[in-house]
Amino acid sequence: MENFDLGVSGSESKQYGGMTPIWRHIDNDGIEAIGGNLKVVSDFKAEYAGTIILAGTPVNLTDRVITILPTYEVTDAYANTVATVIKVNSYGLTRKPKVGDFIMTAPATVGTVGTGAAITAVALVADKYELTVGVGAFGAAVAAGAILVGASATGAAALIATIPTGLVRREVKIATAADVANVASVFNGDIYIPYSSYPSLC
Repeated sequence: MENFDLGVSGSESKQYGGMTPIWRHIDNDGIEAIGGNLKVVSDFKAEYAGTIILAGTPVNLTDRVITILPTYEVTDAYANTVATVIKVNSYGLTRKPKVGDFIMTAPATVGTVGTGAAITAVALVADKYELTVGVGAFGAAVAAGAILVGASATGAAALIATIPTGLVRREVKIATAADVANVASVFNGDIYIPYSSYPSLC
């Protein structure tokens, strides 16, 4: 495993999802004293090898196990009544969605239910992941720019897959030969926002 404190990647315009934010300041008491190893469902190499976990990725840290909340930015509007595929940004070497994953549109709160959809096929086309989910998978149309998150299940009573307790502190590049990766999370810090994003004072 290799760790890189790059501190330069990401778009500062989103609270979460898509490319992740750059830390401006982290309080000394805002970092988990002990990080955690990435959660493995079946096989570490198949799930993580060769990928990058970006700074700012939402994660849950419980009993020294880090569970990532997957987030994806929708690039093309999904028409609920006819579309079978939804397209999301790929962002290079970040961990890709997989067949069998559940996704839903990001809820207003962590306790808000939504409609979860199962991914049945994944294709990388022109820097976008095309996720096959079927017609009516989300119960409503999904606009370009919307954020999808990991879901707990399919159907109308889905919740987000895991409740974040913090955001990843540093980018972690996972070598192809790695069998484990440790990640530190931050629960109290400031994210850089460019001046262009500030409301006008004139």
